[in-house]
Amino acid sequence: MISVFILALVLSSMPTFSSAEQIKVICTTTTMKYFVEEVGGNKVDAISLVQPGICPDHFDVRPSILSEINNSSLVVYHGIEPWLDGMINASENKDVKKLLLQGPWGTPPLAKAKINSIKDALIEIDPNNKSYYEKNAAEISKELDELNEKILAEAKEIGTTEYKAIVMAWQKPFSEWIGLQVVEAYQPPETLSVQTVQNLVMKGKEENVAFVIDNLQSGTTLGAQMAEEIGGRHVVFSNYPEAIPGTDTIAEMIQYNADQIFDSIQKVQSESKEMTELKSEISSISNQLVIFQGLSVVLLIITISLGAMLYKRKN
Repeated sequence: MISVFILALVLSSMPTFSSAEQIKVICTTTTMKYFVEEVGGNKVDAISLVQPGICPDHFDVRPSILSEINNSSLVVYHGIEPWLDGMINASENKDVKKLLLQGPWGTPPLAKAKINSIKDALIEIDPNNKSYYEKNAAEISKELDELNEKILAEAKEIGTTEYKAIVMAWQKPFSEWIGLQVVEAYQPPETLSVQTVQNLVMKGKEENVAFVIDNLQSGTTLGAQMAEEIGGRHVVFSNYPEAIPGTDTIAEMIQYNADQIFDSIQKVQSESKEMTELKSEISSISNQLVIFQGLSVVLLIITISLGAMLYKRKN
């Protein structure tokens, strides 16, 4: 009898959600918000704290975050938000769950791993809707698999493996996934010394690097300067959905980044083709000039010979 009473007491203390009630989720970035909404669908009410064009590490905390935490069941974060623990500790919500999703997410396989982690977290909070979360996770995973196949096929066709790049560290996983030869990866610009930048430029010249790839949210000035000094092209990828028009989802963000490098490679190939054609034309003109010079010499010899013959006849 006592055990039954204890079980009833435990069950009554666990959070439950009616079909009309949504799980309130705080996401530090639009990336996490996207994952949560894709898996949670209409069962979740998710918000993102950091604007998509800002690195979470540089976020200016506002007091209203405490109110958001107080009303939430789950906080999803990257682990690069030094301000988050302080805000959670200062809140009145001691039961809020935290889901840490460390590491990159900018490729279909990496994004799928985050999807599965969020699915498990939502099922733990709301086991009654387990099949719903599993169905949503399976659907978005399938879309990511199709995107993975599509982009890698295009990368193979365009020949990404033939090109070397120096990349911002946050974009190294994507750059390698799409086939680029990453010769160096650099940390956020504010952490680099002048000597480090000079070494990167020297390495780029030695390796005949074609691209310097920046991360939009980390700043793009340094990458542009290095690309100019190296003689390569400057390419900018985004790490968060919604930072650029038309990138409202992770899939759209990944496709956008792929398009940036594909377009840049096509421009390099076009310039190379034009240069080859120009060299061919110069070579052709040079050959024609040699032939013309040869004919000129022959004509000169004939003219001299005829002149000599006429001179002899007159004498």
